[in-house]
Amino acid sequence: MVKKTDTKIISIKKAVSWIKDGMTVALGEFSYQNLPMEVVREIIRTRKKDLTIISGPTSGLATDMLISAGCVSRVVTAGVGFEDVAGIAPGFRSACERGTLEVWECDECMWQAGLEAAARGQPFALWQGGIGSDIPSLNPSIHLVVVSPAGEVKRVRSLGNAARRAKATGGQIFLQIPPIVPDITFIHAATADELGFVQYPQKRYLGRVFNEKLLSEATRGPVIATVEKIVSHEQIMKHPELTVIRNAWVAQAPRGAWPGGCNGVYPPDLKAYRAYVRSGGDVHLFLGEGTV
Repeated sequence: MVKKTDTKIISIKKAVSWIKDGMTVALGEFSYQNLPMEVVREIIRTRKKDLTIISGPTSGLATDMLISAGCVSRVVTAGVGFEDVAGIAPGFRSACERGTLEVWECDECMWQAGLEAAARGQPFALWQGGIGSDIPSLNPSIHLVVVSPAGEVKRVRSLGNAARRAKATGGQIFLQIPPIVPDITFIHAATADELGFVQYPQKRYLGRVFNEKLLSEATRGPVIATVEKIVSHEQIMKHPELTVIRNAWVAQAPRGAWPGGCNGVYPPDLKAYRAYVRSGGDVHLFLGEGTV
């Protein structure tokens, strides 16, 4: 039996109250999947502002709604879009065109490398994908470096300089990715117990989970999971291999990813996505209950 003092159950209102203006907030959404939409609605209702949102690596509706509502000043993502419904999400497009949103430019692998550096307590990660791209010029916190055989890391200004130095020293060229560290993380999942063990069903979309575990490991503060159903610890332990996160705070939110999908439980409502795109990013469309 779970002792009352051990329980990790929390209300969504309480969890969102931990967000302060200006914080770095991670959302465990990946495109259409696992959007913590009940959290997003509460963030909008309580008018949080100047947030940095880490989501994705390809972000979706949760991030776009927060941008449209004026809660976000910066995003850390490879893009915000709705796949075949809209290549670029309307709130993201509008904010970028107005110049009111800062974008931490990266691709999906750089996004993951930065989170892995944070999770491991490393000062940076080295990544060879993206060498020769414009990412270092678009993102001043990502540097082109040459690493010598002895492990010395030397920043260089151009790919030509990097190639000459690598040839002279026998070194290798990398991009140096800084750690990406959320202050607080919100995910959505299928089930969890009162001790904060979070699971997705065995039959999952694409047969896998997405970024939830990595985001939680990189986070310096609390991790909160909204879930379709809270179950007993005994039920969780029948299949311990399905546990993705341990010791999370847990809030029950049936259909809490709608209109997104919950991995292994229900698919996204693409009709609702199309309605949102037609509206130009009207956040009020999804602040209430029901379907479009």
